[in-house]
Amino acid sequence: MSNIVLPHDLDKSLHECIQLLESQSSVINDLPPLERALAYYSIYYKHKLHVLLLHEEYGGLSASFGHAGAIVEKLAYNYYNTLPTLLTTIHCNELIKSFAYKNKKEWLLNAVSNTQKPLAFCLTEEQGGSDITSIQTTAIKKDTKILINGKKVIVINSGIASYYFVIAQSSKKGRAGLNAFLIPETADGISFEKLDVSSFLHSVIGSVSFNNVTIDSQYQIGDEGSGYFLLTEMLDKGRPLVAACCVGAAQHALDIIIKHAKTRKQFSRYLFDFQGISFPIAEFETRLHAARLLYQDACKKIDNNEPFTKEASMAKFYASRLFIDITNFGMDMLGYRSIIDTSEMKQLNDFAKTMMFIDGTENVQKMIIASLL
Repeated sequence: MSNIVLPHDLDKSLHECIQLLESQSSVINDLPPLERALAYYSIYYKHKLHVLLLHEEYGGLSASFGHAGAIVEKLAYNYYNTLPTLLTTIHCNELIKSFAYKNKKEWLLNAVSNTQKPLAFCLTEEQGGSDITSIQTTAIKKDTKILINGKKVIVINSGIASYYFVIAQSSKKGRAGLNAFLIPETADGISFEKLDVSSFLHSVIGSVSFNNVTIDSQYQIGDEGSGYFLLTEMLDKGRPLVAACCVGAAQHALDIIIKHAKTRKQFSRYLFDFQGISFPIAEFETRLHAARLLYQDACKKIDNNEPFTKEASMAKFYASRLFIDITNFGMDMLGYRSIIDTSEMKQLNDFAKTMMFIDGTENVQKMIIASLL
């Protein structure tokens, strides 16, 4: 696990949060999916982890990115399936903090941080994913109102969020026409469709449709045409935390593998005694240490106001690929034990496959890294 030492207040919040998670998880896991996701989020809310990066004046914990990464890694070890809900909310809060004007920032952050529901980020469409300039959702201004129409797919926290951040096209086309909007859940014309995704056991994912949804112009975030730059910075800052989540969950998977290899015997020898088992484990341990250093380096650069885009993509690319590789190896080594529905390795492997596309696929990360060489 991360060797970063947390300040006393953050360490106390994390410790108390994990204690509550441990005592409540068996009860929460029996709840229906939507209630389950909200119940886990309520624990994070109680300990202010949803406002981890916000300043104290907005009710936050004023954590650095370095400390936030260490906290996410620690939580991901046992509670990885709950983290998409939390991470999405942290991403959205960071977006407001970075781009809303000061007078608007204050009331927006107070509004979203005081709700006991998570936030949702609506970007991907059926015809618009990595190529965000092909987004079809529209935002048409009429006096002081904005009319939103379109459908977003693969939305984390769909149906349980208090606010929905939507990237939409205005009158202009391409990057110059992209803008970001904050839509309250109470707005008329919003509908949801839940997707059954095995990797989101304790989180919710689905589609969100906007049918003539009308909002006040004050809910636009940033300057006109700033949506593309807002989006890229948000994703850049989110990737080290996604990498930290992958590292924590991958460490859990590797620990399961090591325990099994050192206790399971075949041909009168422990599996760990075979180099075909112990050598890949040694490689994974080395790569895991490297993945941890990569996300910590990216977080440090953000905290120091240094360029970090390349390092953030390197961290996300490396950690998510490693997570897949470790759990694939675990699926093979554990044999039939890994394919039953209650298998922890199966759940980890499913989650690893999902984390590959969160905040951009492998090829998106490679494209960004290559563009900065």
